[in-house]
Amino acid sequence: MSQPPASQTLPYAQLKRLVAAEGLLDAQPAYYWMKTTVSIGTLAAGIAIALVVSNTWLLLADAILLGFGSTQIALLAHEVGHKQGFRGARANAIARLVFGNLLLGISHTWWTTKHNQHHATPNHVDADPDIQFPMIVFSAGQIATRARLLRPIMAMQAFVFPMLLPFQALNMRWNSALHVLTGKSRRPLVEGLVLGVHYAAYGALLVFLGSWEIALAFAAVHHVVWGVYNSSVFASNHKGMPLIEADSRLDFFREQVLTSRNVRGHWWSDFWYGGLNYQIEHHLFPTMPRNNLSRAEGIVRAFCEKESVPYHSTGLLMAYREIFGHLHRVTASLRGGAAVRP
Repeated sequence: MSQPPASQTLPYAQLKRLVAAEGLLDAQPAYYWMKTTVSIGTLAAGIAIALVVSNTWLLLADAILLGFGSTQIALLAHEVGHKQGFRGARANAIARLVFGNLLLGISHTWWTTKHNQHHATPNHVDADPDIQFPMIVFSAGQIATRARLLRPIMAMQAFVFPMLLPFQALNMRWNSALHVLTGKSRRPLVEGLVLGVHYAAYGALLVFLGSWEIALAFAAVHHVVWGVYNSSVFASNHKGMPLIEADSRLDFFREQVLTSRNVRGHWWSDFWYGGLNYQIEHHLFPTMPRNNLSRAEGIVRAFCEKESVPYHSTGLLMAYREIFGHLHRVTASLRGGAAVRP
Protein backbone atom coordinates (compact mmCIF):
# COMPACT_ATOMS: atom_id res chain seq x y z
CA MET A 1 0.00 0.00 0.00
CA SER A 2 1.51 3.33 -1.05
CA GLN A 3 2.12 6.03 1.55
CA PRO A 4 0.06 9.24 1.34
CA PRO A 5 1.90 12.39 0.24
CA ALA A 6 3.41 14.63 2.91
CA SER A 7 0.73 17.27 2.32
CA GLN A 8 -1.87 14.77 3.55
CA THR A 9 0.05 13.63 6.65
CA LEU A 10 0.82 17.20 7.76
CA PRO A 11 -2.53 17.85 9.53
CA TYR A 12 -2.18 14.73 11.65
CA ALA A 13 1.41 15.60 12.57
CA GLN A 14 0.25 19.04 13.66
CA LEU A 15 -2.57 17.60 15.75
CA LYS A 16 -0.29 15.04 17.36
CA ARG A 17 2.12 17.79 18.44
CA LEU A 18 -0.76 19.68 20.06
CA VAL A 19 -1.90 16.58 21.95
CA ALA A 20 1.60 15.54 22.97
CA ALA A 21 2.34 19.03 24.26
CA GLU A 22 -0.49 18.58 26.78
CA GLY A 23 1.04 15.30 27.99
CA LEU A 24 -1.98 13.32 26.81
CA LEU A 25 0.13 10.55 25.25
CA ASP A 26 2.14 9.98 28.43
CA ALA A 27 1.79 6.65 30.22
CA GLN A 28 -0.59 6.48 33.20
CA PRO A 29 0.66 3.48 35.22
CA ALA A 30 -1.04 4.44 38.49
CA TYR A 31 -4.40 4.78 36.76
CA TYR A 32 -4.08 1.38 35.07
CA TRP A 33 -2.98 -0.39 38.23
CA MET A 34 -6.10 1.02 39.88
CA LYS A 35 -8.36 -0.09 37.00
CA THR A 36 -6.71 -3.51 36.97
CA THR A 37 -7.27 -3.96 40.70
CA VAL A 38 -10.93 -2.91 40.51
CA SER A 39 -11.71 -5.00 37.40
CA ILE A 40 -10.04 -8.17 38.63
CA GLY A 41 -11.67 -7.58 42.02
CA THR A 42 -15.09 -7.43 40.34
CA LEU A 43 -14.40 -10.68 38.49
CA ALA A 44 -13.13 -12.33 41.68
CA ALA A 45 -16.21 -11.16 43.58
CA GLY A 46 -18.45 -12.77 40.97
CA ILE A 47 -16.60 -16.07 41.31
CA ALA A 48 -16.59 -15.92 45.11
CA ILE A 49 -20.33 -15.28 45.27
CA ALA A 50 -20.97 -18.26 43.01
CA LEU A 51 -19.00 -20.44 45.42
CA VAL A 52 -20.89 -19.42 48.55
CA VAL A 53 -24.53 -18.89 47.55
CA SER A 54 -27.00 -21.64 46.69
CA ASN A 55 -30.16 -19.70 45.87
CA THR A 56 -30.88 -20.00 42.13
CA TRP A 57 -31.98 -16.40 41.69
CA LEU A 58 -28.93 -15.08 43.51
CA LEU A 59 -26.73 -17.24 41.29
CA LEU A 60 -28.34 -15.84 38.16
CA ALA A 61 -27.91 -12.30 39.51
CA ASP A 62 -24.28 -13.17 40.14
CA ALA A 63 -23.98 -14.35 36.53
CA ILE A 64 -25.02 -10.84 35.50
CA LEU A 65 -22.25 -9.42 37.70
CA LEU A 66 -19.78 -11.85 36.15
CA GLY A 67 -20.85 -10.75 32.64
CA PHE A 68 -20.29 -7.13 33.65
CA GLY A 69 -16.90 -8.02 35.14
CA SER A 70 -15.88 -9.94 32.00
CA THR A 71 -16.60 -6.89 29.85
CA GLN A 72 -14.63 -4.63 32.17
CA ILE A 73 -11.70 -7.04 31.81
CA ALA A 74 -12.25 -7.03 28.03
CA LEU A 75 -12.01 -3.24 27.97
CA LEU A 76 -8.70 -3.46 29.79
CA ALA A 77 -7.54 -6.21 27.42
CA HIS A 78 -8.35 -3.85 24.55
CA GLU A 79 -6.19 -1.14 26.11
CA VAL A 80 -3.37 -3.59 26.82
CA GLY A 81 -3.51 -4.58 23.15
CA HIS A 82 -2.95 -0.93 22.24
CA LYS A 83 -0.10 -0.60 24.78
CA GLN A 84 -2.02 2.00 26.74
CA GLY A 85 -1.57 0.40 30.11
CA PHE A 86 1.82 -1.35 30.04
CA ARG A 87 4.49 0.13 27.78
CA GLY A 88 7.36 -2.34 28.33
CA ALA A 89 7.48 -5.17 25.77
CA ARG A 90 7.76 -7.97 28.34
CA ALA A 91 5.13 -6.54 30.71
CA ASN A 92 2.78 -5.93 27.79
CA ALA A 93 3.19 -9.47 26.44
CA ILE A 94 2.43 -10.99 29.85
CA ALA A 95 -0.54 -8.65 30.38
CA ARG A 96 -2.04 -9.63 27.01
CA LEU A 97 -1.79 -13.30 27.89
CA VAL A 98 -3.29 -12.76 31.35
CA PHE A 99 -6.16 -10.43 30.38
CA GLY A 100 -7.02 -12.22 27.15
CA ASN A 101 -6.30 -15.93 27.43
CA LEU A 102 -6.36 -16.49 31.19
CA LEU A 103 -9.15 -14.21 32.41
CA LEU A 104 -11.40 -14.19 29.33
CA GLY A 105 -10.62 -17.41 27.49
CA ILE A 106 -9.95 -15.38 24.32
CA SER A 107 -6.77 -15.65 22.25
CA HIS A 108 -4.99 -12.33 22.53
CA THR A 109 -3.19 -12.86 19.18
CA TRP A 110 -6.48 -13.57 17.38
CA TRP A 111 -8.06 -10.44 18.79
CA THR A 112 -5.00 -8.21 18.26
CA THR A 113 -4.61 -9.28 14.62
CA LYS A 114 -8.29 -8.64 13.93
CA HIS A 115 -8.41 -5.34 15.80
CA ASN A 116 -5.22 -3.96 14.26
CA GLN A 117 -6.70 -4.63 10.82
CA HIS A 118 -9.81 -2.70 11.86
CA HIS A 119 -7.70 0.28 12.94
CA ALA A 120 -5.72 0.18 9.70
CA THR A 121 -8.84 0.08 7.50
CA PRO A 122 -11.84 1.41 9.47
CA ASN A 123 -15.14 0.97 7.64
CA HIS A 124 -13.43 -0.25 4.47
CA VAL A 125 -16.09 -2.31 2.73
CA ASP A 126 -13.83 -5.28 1.99
CA ALA A 127 -10.97 -4.87 4.47
CA ASP A 128 -12.48 -4.01 7.87
CA PRO A 129 -13.17 -7.30 9.70
CA ASP A 130 -15.67 -5.56 11.99
CA ILE A 131 -18.18 -5.12 9.15
CA GLN A 132 -17.89 -8.61 7.68
CA PHE A 133 -20.95 -10.66 8.63
CA PRO A 134 -22.51 -13.55 6.66
CA MET A 135 -26.05 -12.16 6.97
CA ILE A 136 -25.49 -8.44 7.70
CA VAL A 137 -24.34 -5.86 5.15
CA PHE A 138 -23.33 -2.25 5.63
CA SER A 139 -23.26 -1.29 1.97
CA ALA A 140 -25.72 -2.10 -0.81
CA GLY A 141 -22.75 -3.32 -2.80
CA GLN A 142 -22.06 -6.03 -0.23
CA ILE A 143 -25.37 -7.75 -0.95
CA ALA A 144 -24.02 -9.41 -4.11
CA THR A 145 -21.10 -10.87 -2.15
CA ARG A 146 -23.34 -12.69 0.33
CA ALA A 147 -25.16 -15.99 -0.11
CA ARG A 148 -28.52 -15.58 -1.85
CA LEU A 149 -30.06 -17.90 0.73
CA LEU A 150 -29.44 -15.24 3.39
CA ARG A 151 -31.09 -12.38 1.54
CA PRO A 152 -34.44 -12.69 3.38
CA ILE A 153 -32.48 -12.21 6.61
CA MET A 154 -30.58 -9.26 5.16
CA ALA A 155 -33.85 -7.65 4.13
CA MET A 156 -34.77 -7.50 7.84
CA GLN A 157 -31.25 -7.01 9.15
CA ALA A 158 -32.04 -3.95 11.23
CA PHE A 159 -34.18 -6.24 13.39
CA VAL A 160 -31.82 -9.23 13.16
CA PHE A 161 -28.66 -7.37 14.21
CA PRO A 162 -29.68 -6.84 17.87
CA MET A 163 -30.45 -10.56 18.17
CA LEU A 164 -26.84 -11.38 17.28
CA LEU A 165 -25.36 -9.35 20.13
CA PRO A 166 -25.97 -11.95 22.90
CA PHE A 167 -23.81 -14.44 20.98
CA GLN A 168 -20.75 -12.20 20.67
CA ALA A 169 -18.88 -13.65 23.67
CA LEU A 170 -19.37 -17.20 22.38
CA ASN A 171 -18.29 -16.07 18.92
CA MET A 172 -15.04 -14.65 20.31
CA ARG A 173 -14.34 -17.85 22.23
CA TRP A 174 -15.05 -20.00 19.16
CA ASN A 175 -12.80 -17.96 16.87
CA SER A 176 -10.07 -17.94 19.51
CA ALA A 177 -10.13 -21.73 19.71
CA LEU A 178 -9.98 -22.04 15.91
CA HIS A 179 -7.11 -19.54 15.79
CA VAL A 180 -5.01 -21.58 18.21
CA LEU A 181 -5.99 -25.07 17.02
CA THR A 182 -5.30 -24.27 13.36
CA GLY A 183 -1.80 -22.98 14.12
CA LYS A 184 -2.45 -19.34 13.32
CA SER A 185 -1.20 -18.24 16.72
CA ARG A 186 2.46 -17.30 16.97
CA ARG A 187 2.73 -19.37 20.16
CA PRO A 188 -0.02 -21.97 19.93
CA LEU A 189 1.31 -24.13 22.78
CA VAL A 190 1.55 -21.26 25.26
CA GLU A 191 -1.77 -19.77 24.23
CA GLY A 192 -3.44 -23.18 24.18
CA LEU A 193 -2.15 -24.02 27.64
CA VAL A 194 -3.36 -20.77 29.18
CA LEU A 195 -6.72 -21.08 27.41
CA GLY A 196 -6.95 -24.61 28.80
CA VAL A 197 -6.40 -23.32 32.33
CA HIS A 198 -9.21 -20.80 31.85
CA TYR A 199 -11.69 -23.35 30.52
CA ALA A 200 -10.76 -25.93 33.17
CA ALA A 201 -11.38 -23.35 35.92
CA TYR A 202 -14.64 -22.20 34.31
CA GLY A 203 -15.80 -25.79 33.93
CA ALA A 204 -14.94 -26.52 37.55
CA LEU A 205 -16.99 -23.51 38.65
CA LEU A 206 -20.01 -24.74 36.70
CA VAL A 207 -19.66 -28.25 38.12
CA PHE A 208 -19.48 -26.79 41.64
CA LEU A 209 -22.89 -25.15 41.14
CA GLY A 210 -24.55 -28.55 41.42
CA SER A 211 -27.14 -29.46 38.81
CA TRP A 212 -26.56 -29.18 35.09
CA GLU A 213 -29.70 -27.03 34.76
CA ILE A 214 -28.31 -24.37 37.10
CA ALA A 215 -24.86 -24.58 35.50
CA LEU A 216 -26.33 -24.13 32.02
CA ALA A 217 -28.50 -21.19 33.11
CA PHE A 218 -25.54 -19.55 34.89
CA ALA A 219 -23.28 -19.91 31.83
CA ALA A 220 -26.03 -18.67 29.49
CA VAL A 221 -26.76 -15.54 31.54
CA HIS A 222 -23.05 -14.83 31.94
CA HIS A 223 -22.37 -15.07 28.19
CA VAL A 224 -25.49 -13.15 27.16
CA VAL A 225 -24.71 -10.22 29.48
CA TRP A 226 -21.06 -10.25 28.45
CA GLY A 227 -21.99 -10.42 24.75
CA VAL A 228 -24.61 -7.67 24.86
CA TYR A 229 -22.51 -5.32 27.00
CA ASN A 230 -19.35 -5.89 24.97
CA SER A 231 -21.18 -5.48 21.64
CA SER A 232 -23.05 -2.38 22.79
CA VAL A 233 -19.74 -0.68 23.52
CA PHE A 234 -18.25 -1.40 20.11
CA ALA A 235 -21.35 -1.27 17.86
CA SER A 236 -21.90 2.47 18.21
CA ASN A 237 -18.35 3.40 17.23
CA HIS A 238 -18.40 3.03 13.43
CA LYS A 239 -21.51 1.24 12.20
CA GLY A 240 -23.71 3.56 10.19
CA MET A 241 -20.83 5.94 9.52
CA PRO A 242 -19.40 6.63 6.01
CA LEU A 243 -17.88 3.62 4.26
CA ILE A 244 -14.74 3.51 2.14
CA GLU A 245 -14.85 1.46 -1.03
CA ALA A 246 -12.22 -1.14 -1.85
CA ASP A 247 -10.33 1.03 -4.34
CA SER A 248 -10.34 4.19 -2.23
CA ARG A 249 -8.18 5.57 0.60
CA LEU A 250 -8.15 8.82 2.51
CA ASP A 251 -5.26 10.31 4.44
CA PHE A 252 -4.92 8.91 7.96
CA PHE A 253 -6.39 11.93 9.74
CA ARG A 254 -9.55 12.17 7.65
CA GLU A 255 -10.02 8.42 7.40
CA GLN A 256 -10.04 7.95 11.16
CA VAL A 257 -12.25 10.97 11.90
CA LEU A 258 -14.84 10.55 9.15
CA THR A 259 -15.48 6.85 9.83
CA SER A 260 -15.81 7.23 13.63
CA ARG A 261 -18.64 8.37 15.86
CA ASN A 262 -18.31 9.80 19.35
CA VAL A 263 -21.02 9.24 21.93
CA ARG A 264 -21.24 12.33 24.06
CA GLY A 265 -19.70 11.59 27.41
CA HIS A 266 -20.16 12.23 31.07
CA TRP A 267 -18.72 10.31 33.97
CA TRP A 268 -21.19 7.40 33.68
CA SER A 269 -20.86 6.87 29.92
CA ASP A 270 -17.07 7.25 30.21
CA PHE A 271 -17.08 4.41 32.74
CA TRP A 272 -19.58 2.23 30.87
CA TYR A 273 -17.77 2.60 27.54
CA GLY A 274 -14.28 2.35 29.00
CA GLY A 275 -13.49 5.63 27.21
CA LEU A 276 -14.43 4.22 23.81
CA ASN A 277 -17.25 6.74 23.52
CA TYR A 278 -14.36 9.02 22.50
CA GLN A 279 -13.87 6.86 19.43
CA ILE A 280 -12.47 9.61 17.21
CA GLU A 281 -9.71 10.40 19.68
CA HIS A 282 -9.03 6.70 20.25
CA HIS A 283 -8.63 6.02 16.53
CA LEU A 284 -6.36 9.01 16.04
CA PHE A 285 -4.22 8.09 19.06
CA PRO A 286 -4.63 4.36 19.87
CA THR A 287 -1.94 4.43 22.59
CA MET A 288 -3.53 7.34 24.45
CA PRO A 289 -4.51 6.23 27.99
CA ARG A 290 -8.24 6.02 28.62
CA ASN A 291 -8.30 8.75 31.25
CA ASN A 292 -6.85 11.30 28.80
CA LEU A 293 -9.34 10.79 25.97
CA SER A 294 -11.93 13.23 27.33
CA ARG A 295 -9.23 15.92 27.65
CA ALA A 296 -8.18 15.34 24.06
CA GLU A 297 -11.74 15.74 22.76
CA GLY A 298 -11.76 19.54 22.83
CA ILE A 299 -8.38 19.76 21.10
CA VAL A 300 -9.38 17.33 18.34
CA ARG A 301 -12.80 18.91 17.82
CA ALA A 302 -11.28 22.39 17.45
CA PHE A 303 -8.61 21.09 15.08
CA CYS A 304 -11.24 19.35 12.91
CA GLU A 305 -13.20 22.58 12.72
CA LYS A 306 -10.08 24.45 11.62
CA GLU A 307 -9.41 21.83 8.93
CA SER A 308 -13.10 21.76 7.85
CA VAL A 309 -13.33 18.04 8.64
CA PRO A 310 -16.74 16.92 10.00
CA TYR A 311 -16.55 15.74 13.62
CA HIS A 312 -19.54 13.58 14.51
CA SER A 313 -20.62 13.39 18.14
CA THR A 314 -24.11 12.42 19.24
CA GLY A 315 -26.10 10.98 22.12
CA LEU A 316 -26.38 7.24 22.74
CA LEU A 317 -29.98 6.86 21.56
CA MET A 318 -29.31 8.86 18.40
CA ALA A 319 -26.22 6.74 17.71
CA TYR A 320 -28.34 3.58 17.67
CA ARG A 321 -31.03 5.29 15.63
CA GLU A 322 -28.37 6.08 13.03
CA ILE A 323 -27.09 2.49 13.07
CA PHE A 324 -30.46 0.79 12.66
CA GLY A 325 -31.61 3.38 10.14
CA HIS A 326 -28.52 2.73 8.02
CA LEU A 327 -28.93 -1.05 8.24
CA HIS A 328 -32.53 -0.75 7.09
CA ARG A 329 -31.79 1.63 4.20
CA VAL A 330 -28.95 -0.31 2.58
CA THR A 331 -31.13 -3.39 2.02
CA ALA A 332 -34.12 -1.47 0.65
CA SER A 333 -33.66 -3.20 -2.73
CA LEU A 334 -34.36 -6.58 -1.09
CA ARG A 335 -37.74 -5.25 0.07
CA GLY A 336 -38.67 -3.81 -3.31
CA GLY A 337 -37.27 -0.33 -2.69
CA ALA A 338 -34.43 1.54 -4.38
CA ALA A 339 -30.91 0.44 -3.44
CA VAL A 340 -29.08 2.92 -1.25
CA ARG A 341 -25.40 3.47 -1.64
CA PRO A 342 -23.31 4.71 1.31
